[in-house]
Amino acid sequence: MNSRDDINNLVHSYCDRVCNNDQEAWLDLWTEDGVWNIGRGPVHGRNEIRAAMATAMDLFESVIQLAFNGTATTDEAAGEGRWYFSEFAKTKSGKTLFYLGYYDDTYRCVDDEWKFASRTLTWLYQGPPDLSGVFGPPAGYSS
Repeated sequence: MNSRDDINNLVHSYCDRVCNNDQEAWLDLWTEDGVWNIGRGPVHGRNEIRAAMATAMDLFESVIQLAFNGTATTDEAAGEGRWYFSEFAKTKSGKTLFYLGYYDDTYRCVDDEWKFASRTLTWLYQGPPDLSGVFGPPAGYSS
């Protein structure tokens, strides 16, 4: 495989592990010093990322996340990219949500495996699928 295929698989594995709420396998996609920022400030390192993911996923009964178009450039050891995604979610309280956004990523090759060194989310939309919701970041989040 080439690094472009590896990055594509990394991004799609991220979505698959979110859909299956496989938080430990999802965490394996990150470098030890990774940084994840979904709009409430960055979390640093796998321990903080683990806790932030657990807190986020605890809100939902189910989440379906899909990756769409994306770009990535790499050299032998590092890279960067942008990937658009959508997410359909049902909260434990029964509310249904639809999200659109993109992640700006950095990647690092660790022991011959590509991992996320950082992911920063830019929110494009949150609300009902009919697009009657909020364009831009949800209340309490920044872009």
